[in-house]
Amino acid sequence: MEIIKIAGIALTGVISAALLKSINKDISLYVILATAVIILIAVLGEISEIFSFIENIYDDITYGREFFPVIIKVLIIAYITDFTAQLCKDAGEGSIGSKVELAGKVIIFYVAMPILTAILEVINVLLR
Repeated sequence: MEIIKIAGIALTGVISAALLKSINKDISLYVILATAVIILIAVLGEISEIFSFIENIYDDITYGREFFPVIIKVLIIAYITDFTAQLCKDAGEGSIGSKVELAGKVIIFYVAMPILTAILEVINVLLR
């Protein structure tokens, strides 16, 4: 029950940050950041299991192998973007968080361009 441990860490961090906010807002921000990092570290084991699972799938597929790394990169970019944007918003910097989200979308589009190009080429061949 990994989620129980993570929920406990999160609730401890939220309560600590709320209590410290009245004393010193800066320390409260550091507690939130530390809590987020601890939660991220807590799920690193599951992340490595996910990558192992994905590697096994990749070894078994024959068609579309060149697109598989692109899909993985897009997922990683999306998770990192969301995590960073949420931290910015938690710190009261929603504007920076929004810019991080925009940057993530642009980077995802850029990384996914080979897939878009391949789809357009297939459509072009079918329409001839």
